[in-house]
Amino acid sequence: MSAPLRVLALIPAYNEARNLPAVVGRIRERCPGVAVLVVDDGSTDDTVPILEQLGVQWLRWPQRRGVGCAVRAGLRYGSRLGFDAVVRLDADGQHDAEDIERLLTPIRFGRADAVFGSRYAHDADAEPILLKRMLARLVSAVGRRQVTDATSGFWALGPRAVTLLATHHPRGYPEPELHLFLSHNRLSVEEVGVPVRERLSGQSSLTVLRLVAAAARVLLAMVIVPLRARVSP
Repeated sequence: MSAPLRVLALIPAYNEARNLPAVVGRIRERCPGVAVLVVDDGSTDDTVPILEQLGVQWLRWPQRRGVGCAVRAGLRYGSRLGFDAVVRLDADGQHDAEDIERLLTPIRFGRADAVFGSRYAHDADAEPILLKRMLARLVSAVGRRQVTDATSGFWALGPRAVTLLATHHPRGYPEPELHLFLSHNRLSVEEVGVPVRERLSGQSSLTVLRLVAAAARVLLAMVIVPLRARVSP
């Protein structure tokens, strides 16, 4: 039988005040035993008063530092408080709490150190745009395992991954680099198909320019990451 896990839901947020109540409410509805931490990445909207009303644990800094830094701070929090697993969800509602257990199952049974939700796995109707397809192929080739959704921010991280990434999680726009880092350090990663969902409101920060920048960083990481010493969790 699988051992029980203390799970932390980590939500990096930048100007998502309109969406946070629904996202947090959905986690509490579907996963009542999961603790919630929101990391406010220097929001300029009403995020702070909303967080005070929601009654969740939260961290913030006055200026935007990027989602990678926000996730690293949340992982450090989870590691220090002894959580067994951390599930990262976006604050815009694209990741449904109903899928959390699907990501946790491989970790719960010791099959993987990290699991990510792919919007394009096992669904012929869900087709990523050209830049995302190219990025996924690039990450797959470098990491030597199939990745169908290199920009997914829906991750479940087990004890080894949490310990490692609390100090070494990539900064900036981190998802493609995260795949390379985990592969280089020989952590096992599993992909789980999840439904494609739209944001609840607002506009995505993932623009064409950001995708191009992410591809450029992956190309750079192809050179740098293999030269780095491996890190033991």
